[in-house]
Amino acid sequence: MSSAGPAVFCPRCGSTTTQSSPVKRSSVPEPQASEYLRGVPGGGQGVDTIMQSVCTRCGCRWIPRTTEERHLRALSGQLGTDAMRVAQAEEIAASAKAARKRTIMPGKIPARTWIIAFVMVVVILLALFT
Repeated sequence: MSSAGPAVFCPRCGSTTTQSSPVKRSSVPEPQASEYLRGVPGGGQGVDTIMQSVCTRCGCRWIPRTTEERHLRALSGQLGTDAMRVAQAEEIAASAKAARKRTIMPGKIPARTWIIAFVMVVVILLALFT
């Protein structure tokens, strides 16, 4: 006897206790949705939901057959130590890029803080000179 399909296991902890849950296609980033739907017969035309896998042990959520799943497997070491090192380097680079993107002023002070300070100074000056 053969099994009904390939065994699905968590890319983070390796547990085989996973569930599938439907997710609205609009809540999934378009590149990831199109990557998932490439494996669906007919190219996924008219599909409103995408099946997301959820690990019941660690709570990890992922879309099967996508680069997200491969990245999670690489981070956990399931694809070998070389792939794990590359994935960790990508994570560090992405977090550094996100940190630089959040701040636009020197000294890592967010733009919103500068705007609030400017408005307060204008209000104080108007109150003093009127």
